[in-house]
Amino acid sequence: MKFQRSIGSIALLFSALGGIVGSGWLFGPLYAAQVAGPAAILSWMIGGLLMISIALTFAELATAFPIAGGMVRFAEFSHGPMMSFTVGWMVWLSSVVVAPVETLALIQYTANYFPALVHKVAGTTVLTGGGVVASAIVMLVMCILNIQGAKFFSRAGTAIVSIKLIVPAITLVTLLLLDFHPSNLEAAGGFFPYGWQGVFSALPLGGVIFSFIGYSTAIQLAGEAKNPQRAIPFAIIGALVFCIFLYVLLQLAFVGALKPEYLTQGWHNLNFAGDSGPFAGILTALGAIWLVIIIYGDAVISPFGTGFIYTASTARVNYALSEIGFFPKFFKQLNKNGIPASAIAVNYIVGLFLFLPFPGWQSMVTFIISCFVIAYSIGPIALITLRRTYPNQIRPFLLPYVDVIAFIAFYICNLLIFWTGWHTVSRLMMALGVGLLVFVYRYFKLKNQGIDVQWKKSIWLIPYFIGVGVISYLGSFGHGINVIKFGVDFFVIALFSGGIFYFALQSAKKMTPTDQVVKI
Repeated sequence: MKFQRSIGSIALLFSALGGIVGSGWLFGPLYAAQVAGPAAILSWMIGGLLMISIALTFAELATAFPIAGGMVRFAEFSHGPMMSFTVGWMVWLSSVVVAPVETLALIQYTANYFPALVHKVAGTTVLTGGGVVASAIVMLVMCILNIQGAKFFSRAGTAIVSIKLIVPAITLVTLLLLDFHPSNLEAAGGFFPYGWQGVFSALPLGGVIFSFIGYSTAIQLAGEAKNPQRAIPFAIIGALVFCIFLYVLLQLAFVGALKPEYLTQGWHNLNFAGDSGPFAGILTALGAIWLVIIIYGDAVISPFGTGFIYTASTARVNYALSEIGFFPKFFKQLNKNGIPASAIAVNYIVGLFLFLPFPGWQSMVTFIISCFVIAYSIGPIALITLRRTYPNQIRPFLLPYVDVIAFIAFYICNLLIFWTGWHTVSRLMMALGVGLLVFVYRYFKLKNQGIDVQWKKSIWLIPYFIGVGVISYLGSFGHGINVIKFGVDFFVIALFSGGIFYFALQSAKKMTPTDQVVKI
């Protein structure tokens, strides 16, 4: 049974918007301001533009190969099963965490009315037993709704996202009109209190990149798009451009709405009553209770909508990994509605384990970012490789200056990983190590079945991952030892990216161009 192509252009756009506008807008402006001060406004601009440059490479790939679990399959077509497993493992690992994290955000806001759902452990908000049960129920509802089919997903997703977009828009307009202090843009150290390093640090630590990575849902759902050649670039680019404007204005409104006395201890120490729900806390102090009530309602809808969308897209990653033989075959089974229900069920069980006490929203999203970006970094390399090996594949969206743009996108991915800091990259390396063990186990099974893993084409991944870890450890972000100073690191990563980019393309040159096309 095949996926049903029943998701239209608008629905796909709304799925990308829904993936982007989740808990990020509720928490991001506070955390970004703590890291970068007023210059966090630039962080959102830069973050959005960087993500667009990466997204352009995937726009061509996804329109040329509009298949379910696209990020996994692109890597398979370009460099074989080993690279596709690496991408798939990181995409799955990061995606399966999103629904629990969004559910945590939902429960954290709901706890303002039901305090028994959470409690503090060493200053970190974690779920109580009742909170775990409530979270399990919320995620179960996400799964049940997704199993209804892609057509239901389109209708429900569009309705949820419409609400998600209206509330932040009302919030930013209200704050700009109600109480805006222009002096805050120069307070407590000026516009750049922590320099450009603060601006770049805010990309991972402030949840900026986490907020923008949600566009990938449009790629994973490409196999169910009615008119993928038109719908995919429209959804990806349209969602990112819209959200750049939305988040920049939200950050501006947040900075301007802060009472000057909140800044007496500096931006790093910014705190105020109700800051566990930043916008709600500010609006409560301003007396806009009517909007506070709406925000608390949206604090349920926005995270739920993002978790709902990721429940769908993550199951397609399971499906793709099953297609190439690295996940069990039952993940490929579709129900009568054309949905991989078994994959959704397994992801739900995995998600339940993530409700055990773990660090808060901010530290969790940096790990998710590093996993996603390591997977994104494969896209630019796959794009150039597939231009050569599948020259006859129809490409409705053809990226100009592909060599230059693809390299820039790869370089940006490496910068984003580096900016998450050694503390996060070290955990990323451990996750990759676990994935390697899974790969080795499946490798011998596949070899016995006569399947060629083509590991030589992916050998460049080894120096790539080692290099990422070493540079991060030597860097100045996230507990690195500061051997590579800020500013110099841009050049070091550029040289490293150039070497790996060349090595990866050379590894794929042994692949003979084919006159065949991938049938969709």
